[in-house]
Amino acid sequence: MKPYYQDEAVTIYHGDCRDILPTLPRVDLVLTDPPYKHTGLGGGGFGGHQFYHDEFVQSMCDFDLREYSKLLMEAAPMLIAFHSRDLIVHYANLAGDWNRLYDLHVWYKPNAIPFTHHTWKTDIEYLALVWAKKPGWTQANQALHSKVFIAPICQDSLHPTAKPVPLLAKYIYILDAQIIVDPFMGSGTTLRAAKDLGRKSIGIEIEERFCEVAANRCRQMVMDLTFVKGK
Repeated sequence: MKPYYQDEAVTIYHGDCRDILPTLPRVDLVLTDPPYKHTGLGGGGFGGHQFYHDEFVQSMCDFDLREYSKLLMEAAPMLIAFHSRDLIVHYANLAGDWNRLYDLHVWYKPNAIPFTHHTWKTDIEYLALVWAKKPGWTQANQALHSKVFIAPICQDSLHPTAKPVPLLAKYIYILDAQIIVDPFMGSGTTLRAAKDLGRKSIGIEIEERFCEVAANRCRQMVMDLTFVKGK
């Protein structure tokens, strides 16, 4: 399949990862943010916001991760995936089914949407780490080896669920992954982080508008991520 975009470090495919992922060579790390299976479009008092009525978000309500799990596990010896609370058991069981190790990390967002009456703030997201073996191990500063990463939500992002580049760069760097694939690429944050660290990456995205956003991000100059390296 012809790439949507390609340079010396990044390859982007526009399409369904169920069709494209099996055709790719095995990589070091799958680092991705699959859609969360939403049960409703409330928003802690912000349900009227345009985000919650966007066609893209509506489509995520029917997403079933079980259809993709085997593909994600076969693509690399290690999987890191963002997920909601209700999927903690899914990833723990997935690790057991594949005889792999499992760990749970957290992204804490200090600027999360304020809470309303009788609710908790939605100020954390979970990351599942499921691995047969680590691609490598690079010692960084003590803060980066924490299972909790503190960073604000990306306010001006072109994608509604974008993650901070330093958060993704942390795992790519510490685990010494040289080739990374993101089957749910979105706006290309995983690819951007990998390129800034001098690694190669492959992104797959079913929405063409986000392929273009990611391609434009990857055309930009390499950023300085020495703070991730602890130097």
